[in-house]
Amino acid sequence: MESAIDNESLALFTDNKDVRISIENAAHGLRAYSNTFNHYDLWGRFVRSGHKKLPLEEAPKKTIITRKISEKVDGILYDGEIKITPAVVSTRKDGEDVEYLVWPSDREEKVERALIRLASKGKIVKINFKSGIQYAVVFSMNELAQELKAVGQSMPYPQIKESLEALQGSKLSFKYSATDTKNSDIDDSFYESNMNFLSSLHFSGKKGQGGNVKCVACLNAFVHNMIDNLEYKGYYFNSAQELKRGLSRWMMLRLYHLWRYAAPGKTYHFRLLSIMEKYGSIYSTDDITENKLKALRRDMTTTMKDLIEKGAISEYSITNVKDDKTGNIIDYTYEMHPSDQFCDEILTLNKHNKRIEIQGGKRIVENAVLIDEDKIEEIVEK
Repeated sequence: MESAIDNESLALFTDNKDVRISIENAAHGLRAYSNTFNHYDLWGRFVRSGHKKLPLEEAPKKTIITRKISEKVDGILYDGEIKITPAVVSTRKDGEDVEYLVWPSDREEKVERALIRLASKGKIVKINFKSGIQYAVVFSMNELAQELKAVGQSMPYPQIKESLEALQGSKLSFKYSATDTKNSDIDDSFYESNMNFLSSLHFSGKKGQGGNVKCVACLNAFVHNMIDNLEYKGYYFNSAQELKRGLSRWMMLRLYHLWRYAAPGKTYHFRLLSIMEKYGSIYSTDDITENKLKALRRDMTTTMKDLIEKGAISEYSITNVKDDKTGNIIDYTYEMHPSDQFCDEILTLNKHNKRIEIQGGKRIVENAVLIDEDKIEEIVEK
């Protein structure tokens, strides 16, 4: 049976008709709109270095990667840890099937962003499984490839398919507390979950079809709940994903997500080591040598230049953080100034987000598609 809340959730998630920036206000023309999920997309869910893809027999003793969670979003402080378990993916090599461990990395992050872009454009449905309703993105391999190509991230179909399989096979475990920093009378909430990046994956097509292969990618329960609870924000997909470097793309998405008060005269601050730990370049247990600190600063300098060239920030400054006892530099504080273009974009996105919240309260939405589990093959064959 189709419930009203399901109708509302998907209609609001795919409502993007009023969020395009006019050509006069955007250096790059009309921007493609997508959604980013509160706190979930800010966690270091992807592996940035090492442990990308290994034959199963070369697997290290420790395959699960553990990272800390510490983010404040809309007055809620999320604190805890996540664990990332790699997928086992089979690949044909020299006429034989070879099994590899694949950790979700930059490649999988690109594919996941493009997948959510398709969902935000309306390629999302509800599927009535025996275990309950799931949200799924329905698309052809060519459609996903075109979203990647549009932002300069072209991949051959086998790589896209392997990335989807890695997202479906990789596991994400997390436990965290959520503290309302604006209201001390509200008790802390505690959450603990184990899931895959994608809950299931279905392909259908004919041999040699390539881009015409149809796919149904079911989103995990955590993302499903965030759609239902309006726990997402809009951003301009092209603006963030066109950037070549992984750190630059991640920082741009982060600015869209957290800098919702961006306006002339207001600034955004962060510590270098803290932000690089959130990104996944380092861990809290790492010994940060002087050379390592310099390397991290060089990476961030390149990213700051990318953000200036992209029109997100107008300028930035760096302040040394020194050890009280030795006087040695142990960290850096960055202060960023938004560009007029970015301020205009944030203003438009905030107005749209407010309209979504109001509509969510009024329950004025269109019907969403509901499909029974036994119809999946029929969907992907159309």
